Amino acid sequence: MIVEIITTGTELLLGEIVNENSCWLARFLNEHGYTVAYMTTVGDNPDRMKNAFITALGRADIVITSGGLGSTLGDITKKAGASAMGLSLVHVESEYKRLCAHYEHIGRPMSPQLDRQAWFCKGAFILKNDVGTASGSAVTYNGKTLIHLPGPPFEMKIMAQRYMMPWMEKRFGNQGIIRSVVLSVTGMGEPQVESLLMDLLKKQSNPTIALLARPGFIAVRVTAWGKDGEEALDRMEPVIREIEKRIPEHTTVREQGIHPVLAEELKKRELVLCAAESCTGGLIGKLMTDYPGSSSYFKGSCVTYWNEAKEHILGVKKETLDKYTAVSAETAREMAEGARKLYGAHLAVSTTGYAGPGQGERGEDPGLVYIAVSGEAGTRVYKEKFLGDRNNVRMGAAEKAMYRVWQYIHLFNIRRQ
Repeated sequence: MIVEIITTGTELLLGEIVNENSCWLARFLNEHGYTVAYMTTVGDNPDRMKNAFITALGRADIVITSGGLGSTLGDITKKAGASAMGLSLVHVESEYKRLCAHYEHIGRPMSPQLDRQAWFCKGAFILKNDVGTASGSAVTYNGKTLIHLPGPPFEMKIMAQRYMMPWMEKRFGNQGIIRSVVLSVTGMGEPQVESLLMDLLKKQSNPTIALLARPGFIAVRVTAWGKDGEEALDRMEPVIREIEKRIPEHTTVREQGIHPVLAEELKKRELVLCAAESCTGGLIGKLMTDYPGSSSYFKGSCVTYWNEAKEHILGVKKETLDKYTAVSAETAREMAEGARKLYGAHLAVSTTGYAGPGQGERGEDPGLVYIAVSGEAGTRVYKEKFLGDRNNVRMGAAEKAMYRVWQYIHLFNIRRQ
């Protein structure tokens, strides 16, 4: 069944808060086999909200809203929804009594405005709110279903899980399940990946394939529908194997990023890594220690922003910094070699670059990063260029640095002696 999610609230359109509810609801509904085809955000304007509901009801089987169920004048979701459905709002006495009892229990007066929370579309099923005061509702009329959920994420999630989905399953039956597997490809650009998978992309149906650019890697998402999770995974498996077969020389992993794969590779080969970071500011260390047991394969990360820190901690020569600047292949090389000596690790990786927004010492554009990997086979230095804002450059550099370590290990077949 086709679903549209409508989130309401002018604060969303002003960018004052992040619209987490739409993302969470989409994942939740997909897990239960519902196809979310549209997402709409509308402000607290009665006419625009009603029009958004009319549009949604014209193209979706189920419209699920979040927000606007409170007791203020701006909480107009139920009124706009009822008008779009051609239904009237009715006062539900049991809900009014529940509200009165709640406020009596907490020792606060029941103001007249709070009575707005006791009005619902005629014939609606009430969805309980176990952690708030505003109940939700679900109503079907003329073959269309309208469901109202509260705006606070904690309230919305609990109501959706405990009451909305059981009601939907009882009314619409089992919709199957939608599952996704994300493969991360590091070391290739999106056009290269697309060209290798072009025929698969053109003939996709179930499962579907999508390419998503992420900082430092390309995510290849494979999504399938099945009667249950096992059937969905069975549909995906041949496609996933084919994708992995077509990109053998680059790391293709069923994870979000290279770091979990590098961690497993280091453990398997009994190798220990360390890092010397400038522009990445500790991101490599953070990512490499996101998993339990990381002390067995990662000794530490040294963040050396100042030239003096590069000199005194890592042993980078002052002459190197003066002649080539801090952002150079020569400095990256000495940083990695110094870190390996400092930590006594099998491998070391370094990053130095311009994350932006300003230009470098010699007019270099932001996004220029040098990465060096040092080990028993010597030191290799790579000149990289990353696009995007400061965060994208830093994350991209951290991901690429870990890919370069993985590549170095395989290129020279590095193992613990």
